[in-house]
Amino acid sequence: MNDPFPWAHATHPDWRMSTALCLAQIEQACRRGAGARATLGLLYLTDHYADAAAGILATLRERTGVTHWVGAIGVGIVAGAAEYIDEPAMALMLADFAPGDFQVFSGKSPPPARDARLPDGRRAAWTALLHADASTPDMAGIVRDMAGKLAGGRLFGGLSSSRHASTQIADEILAGGLSGVVLSENVAVAGRVSQGCQPIGPVHRITAAQGRLLSKLDDEPALDVLLHDIGAPDTLSAPGIVDTRPPRAMAGEPNNGPPAARGERAATVQMLQGTFVGIGKGEAFVRGDYLVRPLIGVDARRRALALAAELDAADHVAFCRRDRQAAQADLVRACTELRDAIERGHGGMQAVRGMVYISCLGRTGTLFGGPSAEMQLIRKQLGEVPLIGLFANGEICNDKLYWYTGVLAAFL
Repeated sequence: MNDPFPWAHATHPDWRMSTALCLAQIEQACRRGAGARATLGLLYLTDHYADAAAGILATLRERTGVTHWVGAIGVGIVAGAAEYIDEPAMALMLADFAPGDFQVFSGKSPPPARDARLPDGRRAAWTALLHADASTPDMAGIVRDMAGKLAGGRLFGGLSSSRHASTQIADEILAGGLSGVVLSENVAVAGRVSQGCQPIGPVHRITAAQGRLLSKLDDEPALDVLLHDIGAPDTLSAPGIVDTRPPRAMAGEPNNGPPAARGERAATVQMLQGTFVGIGKGEAFVRGDYLVRPLIGVDARRRALALAAELDAADHVAFCRRDRQAAQADLVRACTELRDAIERGHGGMQAVRGMVYISCLGRTGTLFGGPSAEMQLIRKQLGEVPLIGLFANGEICNDKLYWYTGVLAAFL
């Protein structure tokens, strides 16, 4: 059995000290026999180290002998059960993929062609770890296009949350666009996505929609279906648009009707403000990889809903809640499904050599209960596997760009 990938993480105001601490951890792992044949380094830095990123990369390359590196810079990173948010920190991992089984790519170096084959006949472009600049236009379209360039069609990764222009690492420090590493069919990767929420009702078929306006579900007015699913009274019968964004956006809404009616209406609006909408094709709800977008308004006269996403590519929706209980339960679900798949296909979690976790920066804080609670929950579910990653401004799994999710990927 192959050894786990050597990995390390550290925090210190001086990047040189953090780098030295990480290298000491890596060297200790190498003395135990791991990492001797490393060919690819994964590196995540908080943006406190953005100005020193080139120096960090050069030092790691020199001290480890590993030439190829990929990663990203963000406001926060993860490593094991630890979360480093808005503090100087780094995390790295060394993989020993065969040289022909991976290729670092960026705007300066294209990935292998979709139909490229290795000498053993297997596909050279099967899956990819992808990092991107969040300011790049039409990133959702770019992600779909990139997935189409892979014979396996599978991506995982995220958009940098860095406050600096240089946001990516692909054998050098880069700004803009996307980069990462393409992996061949010989590299086994298993993954799951956690939505951070749970459905509160059944999946409904879209029967009338245009753009971002959802008019009918299962041939019934969409607002009526929503109110039924969330158990809210219909206090929105008066004509008009109701804004369901956060309360600060509601300050200018007129209060019509007697005090009792205003109270009931306010209670319904508050329930709507905590509601999100899962959208996608029918089978996506079985796999749990549907998109979740906010509900931004309702049209009480037309009994329609306005979503923060185009509905042209979706044919089903499910209304969801996002709170601590739902987030914890869904992360446990994703971890359980991933662990079960690894045990069925690879004999157990001992087959995991390393993991990458990309979580949304918006999931930090109190959503999971406090500092590092998200990573501690993953550690409890999956054990002490080598794991590093990034808090992102958007998460990538397969051919979709997500918000507010966590993407787990295990190298086996």
